[in-house]
Amino acid sequence: MVEQNVKGKAQTVLGLVEGSELGITLPHEHFLVDASSYMREPSDPEEKKLAHQKINMENLWYARYHKFSCEDNLVLDDIDMAIREAIHFKQAGGKTIVDMTPINIGRVPQTLVDIAKATSLNIIMGTAYYLAMSYTPEMKMESRTVESIAQEFTRDITVGVGDTGIKAGIIGELGCSWPLDKGEEKVLRAAGIAQQETGAAINIHPGGHPDAPFAYAKILEEVGADTNRVVLSHTERGFPISARSERARLAEKGCYLEFDQFGFDAQWPLSTGTLDPPNDVIRITMIMELIEDGFLDRILVSQDVCTKLALRFYSGGGYAHILKNIKPKMLAKGMTEEQIHTLLVDNPRRINTFV
Repeated sequence: MVEQNVKGKAQTVLGLVEGSELGITLPHEHFLVDASSYMREPSDPEEKKLAHQKINMENLWYARYHKFSCEDNLVLDDIDMAIREAIHFKQAGGKTIVDMTPINIGRVPQTLVDIAKATSLNIIMGTAYYLAMSYTPEMKMESRTVESIAQEFTRDITVGVGDTGIKAGIIGELGCSWPLDKGEEKVLRAAGIAQQETGAAINIHPGGHPDAPFAYAKILEEVGADTNRVVLSHTERGFPISARSERARLAEKGCYLEFDQFGFDAQWPLSTGTLDPPNDVIRITMIMELIEDGFLDRILVSQDVCTKLALRFYSGGGYAHILKNIKPKMLAKGMTEEQIHTLLVDNPRRINTFV
């Protein structure tokens, strides 16, 4: 566990802050990230050409409907763009962004420091490894032990990444497939151990199957982790839209359910296997169902900005989408200001402060 004087505080890339200073928080975003491991090469000759072009107004239609077959869409590498986009969130009243970029798909601690200084936002950095499909031979994941990975996560939080002194504040997002890869299981078990050593929460990127989150929770329980400090990301795509009882059953285990793909419209390519994708209004409906079922304190909301199309510059909603476009819809559909405050301030404060 962390020392007593750290409990109740959040670890940003610029240092510790009181939980009360976090304010409106986006608990799952990315500034710079390389998601090219998702790239799916199209078979159609015309689409093959479009797949490797830079996004512009003439091919924007293709990028929108072929998110994972557009090479340019899958990489965020412009720090100036990241700063401009983050400032929109600040101007809308936001105070904190949690960058969930894992170690192996583009996490750069110093860049997050630069963004924090340029925007005066609280930036919390994660520590994790992503899906097995993004592992490289240099990572030697097959020979690493659970204990060595746990030590790495713990050191990132308590000492800092490498010799930078820049510390992580949460364990995540952990890439977990379905079925779970052997390397991913080692990472998951390591996270449970590191959670106990540091008092930090865990955030999981789950495989798209209703059984997946329950299996991950069981593994974490086996190593002594506290499932009340575990966040299951991408809840809206992990269960069918109609699976209200299954979402409630997961919340009953104490896990946080994160609806973090606000701004992703329902246009998903068939190649993803996602045949029941929600839009933003349906996401709000699912959240309201969980609130009706008594789980207001187990819900997180974010946008998971991880592609160019999610940015304002490329016609997306950007980091301010929830505040500018979703909150008014929440109110119109009957949610109260108090409930929205719980979703945007209270719940992320609880999960992003040490215990």
